[in-house]
Amino acid sequence: MKKVLRANVPLLTPNGKTMVPIVITYDDSEVIANPQSEINLLYNGIEYNGYGADYLWTDTLADLQMKLPEDVKLACCMTCRYGNMCPYGNKENQLICTKDITITSKEDMLDLFDQTDPFEERAVASLDFCEDFVCQSDDYYTYNDYFYQLSQKIGGK
Repeated sequence: MKKVLRANVPLLTPNGKTMVPIVITYDDSEVIANPQSEINLLYNGIEYNGYGADYLWTDTLADLQMKLPEDVKLACCMTCRYGNMCPYGNKENQLICTKDITITSKEDMLDLFDQTDPFEERAVASLDFCEDFVCQSDDYYTYNDYFYQLSQKIGGK
């Protein structure tokens, strides 16, 4: 069974932030054992497509990022340094925003979940965005597989 999610996401471009429509078509991971996903994005009149098999879309977004021009970056919660996954297991399209606290390890995420219910106040969708966006990088810990998937694709280029 296929699901479709449509959203507008910002791209960071040489000309500033640009909002573009994005469509994710994905298999229902509760029904299909090996879900596949595809992302379509239209930028400057060119259609870009990303493909993956992770039900959280980390590899699909990384694949799409690799196909975009080098000076264009996806700027959504999944690609943000503050967009963390749940250490106890995730659902598709679900992240925890930690823009107001510092996370340095998986243990910090476990502590956050053990002391509070972060889904009540910190839940965001993978394609959400805000003005506090910062790209993930090696110098800042994010409990999220997107940057790992992107690094694997860059290393395997």
